[in-house]
Amino acid sequence: MLQVVFRDLFFTSTGWGSAARGIAFAMEDLGVDVKLDIIGPHGGNLEPAIVDRLQRMEQKPLQSERVLITLDVDYPNKGQYLKTISCTMFETTKAPASYVKGINQQDGLIAPNEFNRQSFREAGVTVPIQVAQYGVDPVQFTPNGPRDRLGEADDTFVFLSVFGWSDRKGPDVLVRAFLEEFTADDPVALIIKTYRAANGDFPMEWYDQLASGVPKARPPKVRIISVETTPDQMANLYRGADCFVLPTRGEGVGLPILESMACGVPVITTGWSAHTDFFGPSSGYVIPYRLDRAHPLWYTDLYQPDQLWAEPDSGALQALMRRAYTFREEAKAKGQHGRSVAEQWTWRHSGAQFIQAIEAIVGRPIR
Repeated sequence: MLQVVFRDLFFTSTGWGSAARGIAFAMEDLGVDVKLDIIGPHGGNLEPAIVDRLQRMEQKPLQSERVLITLDVDYPNKGQYLKTISCTMFETTKAPASYVKGINQQDGLIAPNEFNRQSFREAGVTVPIQVAQYGVDPVQFTPNGPRDRLGEADDTFVFLSVFGWSDRKGPDVLVRAFLEEFTADDPVALIIKTYRAANGDFPMEWYDQLASGVPKARPPKVRIISVETTPDQMANLYRGADCFVLPTRGEGVGLPILESMACGVPVITTGWSAHTDFFGPSSGYVIPYRLDRAHPLWYTDLYQPDQLWAEPDSGALQALMRRAYTFREEAKAKGQHGRSVAEQWTWRHSGAQFIQAIEAIVGRPIR
């Protein structure tokens, strides 16, 4: 049997780590010999059973016949493997030019959706591209379970947003819309779960700078949290919210959107990019947008003006937040539909698609 060596950030508590764990575990459960090549930190805030499984899969012996799937776009040691396959994504209309040369030296690319397939083809990737969707654990992320509202009263309507702080996630649009639409007289709160380079690392002056652009005598409550959380704690936080909101400029997958849906929480998000595969107006409220030129972010220069991303309509977001706040039964019904959609997007389904994608590139069965 051909061994699959999977190289990724398995211990991080970000979407990268969640996806890597979900895909690797699902493929192994479906009968594939998966060995992990873990990059980045070991440790983190994961359940002991998850850590034990990651370590067991990392310690597996290398088999003589093996294929590599890797987060890297320029993996240099091709000679060690029968085939090497990049497994990555991007969030604009065109993947970065710096990705193309490395990926074209591999044997294929696995992209999470058609949005990414088109983005990489547009950038000049010529090797085979297979699509394998990402997923969610609908048992862990479920409407049933503890609800963490961070001490907010039951009669307070809680908006939740989850993202790593960058312009691509639209924090400027979110903060402006919320502060302009609500006041301290509204029983409402916006909770932003965020981080900069790592959980627990967030400069509050970034938020203060945005808030200062909307001067208001009695602003509504905004809470910023940046502590590291386990997947179970994140599920509790989603369930504690009345609405999830993310005016993103572009997503490679959009796992927090899918996780919110799995928890039965209505979503307000931009109607463009990868997450529209599973999100639509039946599951929440769609922010209209126009396409605009991307620009470099504080942590990378991969985003350039020859790429386009969405510019969500801040005024429309204001109206949609007010609607979700006012028409609560309507919002709850959308959340219930979102749950029914998310139940179909399991990691087991993802694992089966990854197996098919690898076999199509390798040209032989792997189980």
